[in-house]
Amino acid sequence: MTVLASVFGYLIGSIPTAVWLARARGVDLRAGGTGNPGANNARRLGGLGLAVPILAVEVTKGWAAVALGFSVAGEQGAAAAAIAAVAGNVYNVWLGFHGGKGLAITAGVLLGMWPLMLPIALAVLILTSAATRSTGKGTLTTLALLILGGLVWERVGLESGWGVDDPALLILAAAGISLIMTRKHWLDARRSVRTHARP
Repeated sequence: MTVLASVFGYLIGSIPTAVWLARARGVDLRAGGTGNPGANNARRLGGLGLAVPILAVEVTKGWAAVALGFSVAGEQGAAAAAIAAVAGNVYNVWLGFHGGKGLAITAGVLLGMWPLMLPIALAVLILTSAATRSTGKGTLTTLALLILGGLVWERVGLESGWGVDDPALLILAAAGISLIMTRKHWLDARRSVRTHARP
């Protein structure tokens, strides 16, 4: 049943809703801006009127994947669906395995399985991205925080909120999501270093 939860999670995460919503507004996210089919590129190309609905839908997809994982296989299913949903977003089968960067859907995943960590992760992402002037660096820092947070949760025995209670599963999900997202955000971080190094 955990495998089934993973399949459902991947399929939900891979629904190319950002591309569809942008296309309905006459915007091709994959052909303009950074080429990334996500909320940030939608803001560049279509403004907040396009970015906000895309962000909301992606967050909802992450939450829905976790909720479905819970219903199929309990906490293990929720963790498996969470990882798979992010994989479906980042490596999207319908887009030639070139999807988004996974940030919005990860927020939805955290909302579903680890709600007490979500505001902490958002705060760290915003602060570190602003301080380094790089979303890539901010995201990498936040991903490291998720893994560290899972270890702290296990050590201290904190509650996760209404989500997954097993800290081992939280660590597993954080590690899996981090592995999936790291490559794209590492490349972003390197690009920002080169950009800031130019005279």
